[in-house]
Amino acid sequence: MAIILAACESRPARQSATPHKLTVVTTLSVLADLIEQVGGDKVQVKALVPPGGEVHTYQPTPNDIKAVAQAGIVFYNGAHLEEWIDGTIRSAGKQDLPIVVLSQGLPTIVEADNRPNPHLWLDVAKAKAYVEKIRDALANVDGANAAYYSDRARAYLAQLDELDAWIQTEVDKIPRARRKLVTFHDAFPYFARRYGFSVHGFIVASPGKEPSARELTDLARRIKREEVPAVFAESQFNPKAMEVLARDTGVRVVTNLYTDSLGSGPEANTYIALMKHDVSQIVKALR
Repeated sequence: MAIILAACESRPARQSATPHKLTVVTTLSVLADLIEQVGGDKVQVKALVPPGGEVHTYQPTPNDIKAVAQAGIVFYNGAHLEEWIDGTIRSAGKQDLPIVVLSQGLPTIVEADNRPNPHLWLDVAKAKAYVEKIRDALANVDGANAAYYSDRARAYLAQLDELDAWIQTEVDKIPRARRKLVTFHDAFPYFARRYGFSVHGFIVASPGKEPSARELTDLARRIKREEVPAVFAESQFNPKAMEVLARDTGVRVVTNLYTDSLGSGPEANTYIALMKHDVSQIVKALR
């Protein structure tokens, strides 16, 4: 039976230091980076969905199940993002596997279908809460290195404070009337709420489902009516629908954002780099 760890109640386990790295499995490359920032050279982290992959429609492989079976702890986002992870954990069949659901216990934005939006990490304050949960969970299963994890988390949280302040400074360059977002899928409500944007629509109701011609027509009308300056999509999605919107509305189209996945290049190969890249692209298109 797997063990769900409540990070806020975690206490360092009493165990001796081990020369082996703690094997950690997570779902997203974004989460893998947060874990590596805290775990440093004491952990070996595997993200099941590779950089550039699509978490919403991902199909786990036998190697993924094997990786979970060999893990010392598993982290995932939750909030219905990785609908496939429960089955993967069950298939691994590992008894007493510590599991941390990073969004658990955090305030969420509830969508029209009464399900929480899962993209909490695009609000840096919520990414900080993830880091604190990661710190506590690693210390709980590897108490000999608890002080190491605490020190690294403290340093990284300071970097995230700097990132948060930088984002607000950059956003302040956009006139308030132009802080409007239309995106490929509904990934930005937490980002919008924290940094003062309004969300005016998205192309697909759920990833993997192509929009109908009528849906695109309705969105194009809304973009024109509400004077949205640009529309945004992530690099892993098919840009065809965005090109239709660009043709029908004449607005600028930006197709190189990153949300659910890190990039393979240096512009978005860490969480901080991802956030700076996305903010820079958004500011450039809207200011």
